[in-house]
Amino acid sequence: MPLVQISIPAGSLDDAKKADMIKRVTDAVVEAEGFPAVRAFTWVHINEVPDGGWGMGGQVVTLDDVAAVLKGS
Repeated sequence: MPLVQISIPAGSLDDAKKADMIKRVTDAVVEAEGFPAVRAFTWVHINEVPDGGWGMGGQVVTLDDVAAVLKGS
């Protein structure tokens, strides 16, 4: 019974995007397992972390920080 846990910044994905992520991750698990019946037993948990609840390199990272980095790439 595969379990995939994904942490995202709170508010970064709407319900439709979360549903799409769950489908795509489940599809990837089924492909990796090579056993189609595993689909029915694959759990995907999306955990939304409150803004400011992330850190990297000893510093708090906010959704605005992530957006700024993405704009620069």
